[in-house]
Amino acid sequence: MSVPAFSRIVLLGQTGYIGSRLAAAFAAAAPDIPVIGRSAPSLDLTRTESGAALEALLDPDAALVVCAAIKKQLGDTPEIFEQNLAIVLNVCRAAAARPVRRILFFSSAAVYGEDVQHGIIDESTAVQPTSFYGIGKFAAERLLLRMAGQHGTSLLILRPALVYGPGEPAYYYGPSGFLTRALSNSSITLWGDGEELREFLFVDDVVALTAKLLPGDARGVLNVVSGTSYTYAQALDAVARVTGRPPAVTSRPRTKDKVDHRFDPSRLLAECPGFAFTSMEEGLRRIAAGIPSASAGVGR
Repeated sequence: MSVPAFSRIVLLGQTGYIGSRLAAAFAAAAPDIPVIGRSAPSLDLTRTESGAALEALLDPDAALVVCAAIKKQLGDTPEIFEQNLAIVLNVCRAAAARPVRRILFFSSAAVYGEDVQHGIIDESTAVQPTSFYGIGKFAAERLLLRMAGQHGTSLLILRPALVYGPGEPAYYYGPSGFLTRALSNSSITLWGDGEELREFLFVDDVVALTAKLLPGDARGVLNVVSGTSYTYAQALDAVARVTGRPPAVTSRPRTKDKVDHRFDPSRLLAECPGFAFTSMEEGLRRIAAGIPSASAGVGR
């Protein structure tokens, strides 16, 4: 990790899917910088009184990495929206009371609208969230931008596309869920013909990029994307190549219009030149082989 070094890295959501990997990546990249991780229930940021406990962890030379959130897979409801809003409000209050040098916030490409047909999406594409999750992420972005602007804090907002990798449940609709079901000889349910395009990012790549970006100068919004989209049908083909047999697939009629997601990675690659993304087939092979998430996404 490059100079100037932070006094500490405070990581919220440390036990989460991405957060747990980030804790290890930060410690490996800068072993002299303490990584202080917090997650619920030890620090439940949905509770107003938790703001003071977070404030006590901060200092002017710290970096604050915010992965804490309730996943969309656990329910896209007004109640979960309220909880996610409470989390970011507590973060804003703590960082306003005790400003830090840098904040990195994990938003989501869901702010562009899961059901909205764009052309090629870049950071200037109109934000049109269509889910409570996407609306909550955009609200969080605006609250953090307001707070950071008032206190001179360097703020980087990451909007990753769909992330997959080891350890995801079989019910996740995407490459790793498909693979898990195929390996257990379970049938995979495909919505429609599976020909809609999606950008799928291997989790190790997201972690490696975050470790590069945290000590850098990038500010504002940055889409975390490779620029390569796959159809769900292509994901099934990749699963077949990895397992050596076609998975059992059933189909259900599509309940929404077909929408493709394609992204322009230019700004990300300008910040992380030469970064080598993991292909879907390679990512699935790593999952199937049980390779620990540690070495993917290393730049050329």
